[in-house]
Amino acid sequence: MSRESALPTEEKQTQAGETDTDRLTHLVYEASLDNSLWPELILELTARLSEAEKNGHGDPSVELGETAQHFNRAMQISERIVSLQEKEQQLTSVIDALAVGIALLDDDGKVILENNAACTSPSVPRLHRIEETLPLIAADTGEGGSLAGWVRKANLSGESKNLLRAEDADGEEGSNTLLLPREVATSMGFPARAAAVLLSFNPDDSDALRAFAADAMLTERETDLLCALHDTSNLREAASSLDIAYESARTYLKRIFAKTGTTGQADLFQRIAASPAAFLKRRAPNAQESLRIRRLLKLKDGRTLEYFTLGPEDGYPILYFDALSGSSIDVVGAPDRYLPFLHRHGLRLVTICRPGGFRSTMRHLNSLRDYAPDILELCDTLGFERFSALSYSFGSGAALAVTHELQDRMDRLVLSSPAYPKYRHPNWRELDLFYQLSGVVGRRWPGTFRQILPFLIRSVLQNTDRYFDRHVARSVSASDIAILSSPITRQRTHNMLAERTAITMEGMVEENLLNAQGWDFDVANITLPVTIFHGVDDNVCPIPGARVLAADLPDVTLHELPEFGHYHIFTQWPCMIAAAAGRPYDAPSEVTSVSI
Repeated sequence: MSRESALPTEEKQTQAGETDTDRLTHLVYEASLDNSLWPELILELTARLSEAEKNGHGDPSVELGETAQHFNRAMQISERIVSLQEKEQQLTSVIDALAVGIALLDDDGKVILENNAACTSPSVPRLHRIEETLPLIAADTGEGGSLAGWVRKANLSGESKNLLRAEDADGEEGSNTLLLPREVATSMGFPARAAAVLLSFNPDDSDALRAFAADAMLTERETDLLCALHDTSNLREAASSLDIAYESARTYLKRIFAKTGTTGQADLFQRIAASPAAFLKRRAPNAQESLRIRRLLKLKDGRTLEYFTLGPEDGYPILYFDALSGSSIDVVGAPDRYLPFLHRHGLRLVTICRPGGFRSTMRHLNSLRDYAPDILELCDTLGFERFSALSYSFGSGAALAVTHELQDRMDRLVLSSPAYPKYRHPNWRELDLFYQLSGVVGRRWPGTFRQILPFLIRSVLQNTDRYFDRHVARSVSASDIAILSSPITRQRTHNMLAERTAITMEGMVEENLLNAQGWDFDVANITLPVTIFHGVDDNVCPIPGARVLAADLPDVTLHELPEFGHYHIFTQWPCMIAAAAGRPYDAPSEVTSVSI
């Protein structure tokens, strides 16, 4: 036996003279400073934990020794760094939500920091385009000067200045731009590093109109006229833009005056500008609001259950159990993509937000079957006598558990790319990160899993493109590569994952552990028809696992999809929804085109 093979795992030398323990320790601290390296750390840690298990150590700390202590210390460092990063991101989001433009300037009038409103408002000087010599006019005196000059003058006098662009000097458009000298700005709480602060405000860019109309309980037509009048400043033009008679517009305007207690247009728009919502960015109503997609149910025990619903209220109900992010069938972000199909087939799709996800109250579960009472109460509330279910990836455990408990109310179950904890892949290193994390670490070392998963999720949120690039690099499916390379997939996954985990990550951690540790119910007891769609090139939940699951189910149809990987539901959802509804469908046989 060679000296190297006789050494414990952590003492083996690389060609560079570095031990495995040294390499892991270095990676631990690198990941604490750069959280995009957490996937690499998890892979390395999983390999070491597997070696520890082979050497007979039930507790990996016995084999890892000091590395376990370094790991705990590095997680504390990472927690502090990530907390600071998240605080900065949250503060940036707050100031970017304002319609008030805020720009911090240095002594030369150059921008140190500005929010979105300062960049986009038409009434705000384009700070990043202003030359030092470009004249800005004082609203009170008509005196001109460069921005840098006005910063110096304001700091010498200690007085704030209302500034206009030269082209706005004869109008009112720029009258809401204010330059605060350092003394005034710091007394308000702005950082002393800023020589001056430029504030700008334009009611046209704010949410004041819609908020004002809602507070006054204006009708939809009255609100339309208010907006048109605000844009045109002329009642005849406003009426023409709405295709209504001038006399009708006058009638609507009189009603608006009466409901708002105003005496004329000037008074009306002055009230709008003074509305608290004038400080908030203007936005149009989005589809999910007008369609009432996101809804809350107060359960009998006082908890809240959120669900997303799309399709006709009297349509045949299909309950959808999504995977980690909740964006594979994205009715929140892209309802128009699914709505025509659902209406054409008379279907109502209801996505379940499981406990601890989105706005559903966290509840500690002992089994995936504990979801069933919540689902039953939801179905009773919505009047669903019969329903079917559709699931994706790691959401399949919850769907199968609910089916096990409620199959007397169900017609069928469809699984897309399901994970089956009974199956153990012989070479976990060739699979995706989440299989490694859930199928190896979560199954063998749940305590370590509880520590790691929140860091991984935060890594994904802060380094979304790098996370997807890793998936693309490891995938052998052209379909998966196209789907994961889509900017829409990346952005929506980031947004929905952020919302799902905003309140707590406990629900995600707990569900993953319940899946990883193995189910406490036997799928052989599920007697209703089950259909499985599974990609042959799936490297997240490998297809041999689907075959084992199919063999254990009494009434099953398994569609093995050549050329497809794990993410086919993103593009092939119509046939899977049709299958769940009991409608005719054609299982995809080849990848022709991928459209997100």
